[in-house]
Amino acid sequence: IMFESHLDTVGVAGFDGDPFELRERDGRLQGRGACDTKGPLAAFMAALDADVLGALKASAVQLAWLGAIGEETGNLGAEEAVAAGLRADACVVLEPTDLHIVHAHKGACWFTVATRGRAVHASDPARGDNAILKIPAVWREIEAAAQAAGEIHQSAVLGRPTVSLGTIRGGTATNVVPDRCEIQVDRRLMPGETAAAVLADLRARLADVPGGIEIRLLKEGLPFHTPAEAGLVRRFSAALAAAGIAPVLEGAAWCSDAGPLAPVCGETLVWGPGSIAQAHTVDEYIEAAALESGRDVLRRFLLDAARAG
Repeated sequence: IMFESHLDTVGVAGFDGDPFELRERDGRLQGRGACDTKGPLAAFMAALDADVLGALKASAVQLAWLGAIGEETGNLGAEEAVAAGLRADACVVLEPTDLHIVHAHKGACWFTVATRGRAVHASDPARGDNAILKIPAVWREIEAAAQAAGEIHQSAVLGRPTVSLGTIRGGTATNVVPDRCEIQVDRRLMPGETAAAVLADLRARLADVPGGIEIRLLKEGLPFHTPAEAGLVRRFSAALAAAGIAPVLEGAAWCSDAGPLAPVCGETLVWGPGSIAQAHTVDEYIEAAALESGRDVLRRFLLDAARAG
């Protein structure tokens, strides 16, 4: 059984107070990473008391922990661990999920699309080719592609693929017809989709755009899906129920290190104390009570695993 947590955090610009000093106020522990994901990791470490370690030692269960870097910028550490041969029968990715069991999440495909034109003086725009004016038709095609994919890739847990236009940059001056315009796009992937296939489809759909287009992949985060009836999900649900917490199973639109880890682990889920709504905020915190609940659930899960093993 492997537990994984990413060790990197997002930046600290604008954080309320010293982001590197853990502060406790009104039952909340505040600091950068307190929720995402130092808190869930602390709950796991606290669960490894003498009783749990003794039970595991007496069993056939091998417990592993992976601390990965680079999750916030592309699952880099998890991907390196997989490339190095890391494998597990079961994997729990520690993330703030409000103690809900996330047994599936979407992937992410971030990419740019650039249109080309011809720059001339704006006093005679007919002589030029305005790259910005080509973007509306390009965006309609991107939306149509996502809608078509949704007819094939959809589920009751995750819904359908989504697409969002994030940034647009074009032109150099008011009096110059722009010869280039670039947009950045966030396309959420469903299980069964890959960034390579999505971009290949778009290149075919946009092949006739005058002047041509450039498509460049920025980041790919893989989706994952573990069936709700899987053994790992059932055992974790039992640990929650034993701790007096009603098990909640759900899918998520965000992605995590579960994406690259799930293909090399028998069963995978994402779980932890804290709320994803607090991740990346300027006052990031985790409730002390949530940490206690997280430790209790993890103790029960590990003790049960040791007995079963």
